[in-house]
Amino acid sequence: MDVPILIKNSSSYLKSIIGSGIKDNQLAKDADAGWPLGLDQRKTGELIVADYIFCIIWEIDLNGNLKRIAGTGMPGYSGDGGKAIDAELDGPHDLVIDIEDNILFSDLNNNVYRKIDAQSGIITTFAGTSELGRKGDGGLATDSQMDCYCGLAISPDGDIYISSEWANNIRKIDKQSGIISLFAGHHAEHLATPVEGAKPIIGPYLSLGGYAGDGGPKETATFYHPEHLAFDSKGNLFVCDNSNDRIRKIDANTGIVSTVLGNGDRASNGDGGLAIKASTLMPDAICLDKYDNLYVGEKYGFRVRKVEKKSGIVTTIAGNGNAGYGSENILATQTECNSIEVGLVADAKGNVFFSDSSGRVRKIDNKGYVNTVFGGTSVKDGINSSETYIASPFGISIGPDQNIYFADAWNQRIRMVNPSTSIITTVAGSGARSYGGDGGSALKAHLGNPHGVSVNSKGDIYIADTRHSHIRMVDTKGTISNVAGSAFPWDKGDGGPALSANLVHARSIRHDNNDNIYFGDSGIGRIRKIDYKTGIIDTIAGIGITGYDGDGDSARKARVSSPADITFDDIGNLYFVDDRTHVIRKIDANGVITTIAGTGSAGFSPDGTVASKSQIDSPSGLDISKNGILYFSDTGNRLLRRINENGQIETIAGDHSRKATFEDHTNQNGVARIIMPMNIRFYNNNVLLISDHFNHQIHAINVDM
Repeated sequence: MDVPILIKNSSSYLKSIIGSGIKDNQLAKDADAGWPLGLDQRKTGELIVADYIFCIIWEIDLNGNLKRIAGTGMPGYSGDGGKAIDAELDGPHDLVIDIEDNILFSDLNNNVYRKIDAQSGIITTFAGTSELGRKGDGGLATDSQMDCYCGLAISPDGDIYISSEWANNIRKIDKQSGIISLFAGHHAEHLATPVEGAKPIIGPYLSLGGYAGDGGPKETATFYHPEHLAFDSKGNLFVCDNSNDRIRKIDANTGIVSTVLGNGDRASNGDGGLAIKASTLMPDAICLDKYDNLYVGEKYGFRVRKVEKKSGIVTTIAGNGNAGYGSENILATQTECNSIEVGLVADAKGNVFFSDSSGRVRKIDNKGYVNTVFGGTSVKDGINSSETYIASPFGISIGPDQNIYFADAWNQRIRMVNPSTSIITTVAGSGARSYGGDGGSALKAHLGNPHGVSVNSKGDIYIADTRHSHIRMVDTKGTISNVAGSAFPWDKGDGGPALSANLVHARSIRHDNNDNIYFGDSGIGRIRKIDYKTGIIDTIAGIGITGYDGDGDSARKARVSSPADITFDDIGNLYFVDDRTHVIRKIDANGVITTIAGTGSAGFSPDGTVASKSQIDSPSGLDISKNGILYFSDTGNRLLRRINENGQIETIAGDHSRKATFEDHTNQNGVARIIMPMNIRFYNNNVLLISDHFNHQIHAINVDM
């Protein structure tokens, strides 16, 4: 592998060694996609795609060319009143085009809905204040709080409808007045207290869900995670009632609610019979064609299904029911699909487009064959690592074989690069964002946004399967198994087998010299240890309540929040970065915890500031060089920094900028630029590897030792 060298002025030179990054102005089928979700089609035939990971809205023209029309690729919330192409987005999700060809989309992580004007290309916010919540009904949508993990649809008369997954209701924005009001379901302004008989919901902002109200008015109906919406030509509203495993309809004339697909069973079957008697497995995408036939994408059924308007019969038109990266140019019913989420559109020619969570937009043509129209390069193995696509990399580990292992998080894989050949291969993960495969080949197993990876001295690969709150292991024969975490995430299990313990958002992971496993149980503010010989789990830091305190006392009595990365020095002291409390902390051999950098508040302190008095911002990675110098990613400040021998902060790379990089990853002044540095690891003595999360690359940098 070609390693970077120091340039003559002793500033560091940054080189991308893994990942091709974001590119546009090429054929969409040959381009990399992050995570395409929302889809719609212009009247003139161009396909518009919301890319959640790349934070971009794309257009695919009639010749298949890809063009960026909104978003810089850097997550943020800016640009209203200016050109959409210069605006920052953060997680564009659902998307719809109105009758005037304006593009409306949910900017998920900003908790707002935005609009791109068809004529001017100007972007504005039409709903939401960016504050997460549900207050504001009866007032202007621009003054209302939003809970943006939800669907978006426009009625035939131009009113806008949004569904809130966590509030379990549907709201309406009047086209003329801009007033927002509750349309269906129950009002949920505040967090709800569960009552006897209610279904439990685990989520960031909770209200009660259930299944009730069919045959009655929409105002008294109960939904359970209504995710996405679509109108037919008569103005009837169809709802993906996701966790009820049903599609429900709200009649345009009467407001009466009924079920049109799904019997409530958590399965995907019943093809050839009436849709009302069939089952659908977590429907998450919905559309109708010009004949008002209904199409549904299943998140965990891994299928696209069709309900005929005239007969009410349901059939499968894509997917064989197995999760995987399916083949092309075959009958769509024979291919594998991954979760089909959000994006689904039927055009006037009988083609159906859908978002496959393998990172592709796929097309079912009017003859029933499937092809990829966007994201066709996807995850390629056996090629040079700088030419392949990776998505939001996190953890990095160097194996005893000196190969580089990393968590390709949004590709749902763990991948390996041989530095002698620069060839990349996948060592775990099928690409399906679900859980499965224990006891079999790691290549066929399903992972969920893995954040951490660590390889022990024997070559076994340990994975923080973050979405599923498990620690999993791939042995040297390529077999995957679960080593920590049970079925339900929560905080218990210390002193017992790790397999019986419950974890919450396991994230960072690292082995010590004895192959014991340490990991950040970030959802409950703990660092936990799994003894390599006994498999017993215990907490070494944190009390299970997130926060920041306890310096000078036992780490077991301290509050920690989100241990994003862990490392050890040569004498066994443990160091970790806490990205929520903006500190770097140390646990010595006696178990005493201290803070060595950061004040607990996010900020920026210039070079030369004593580390313990400095402000840093969301540090997400750290490692220690052979001579004992601690390097860390000052993530929120977009810098790679270190604590020198005098205990002062020094910047190694980065320029504290949000602007996009140039090809050589330097700015106009020759200073190395990193978009979003996350985990870091030393490879050999002076080459440091950096996962650049939003550049979708891993960089290497020589550091002046």
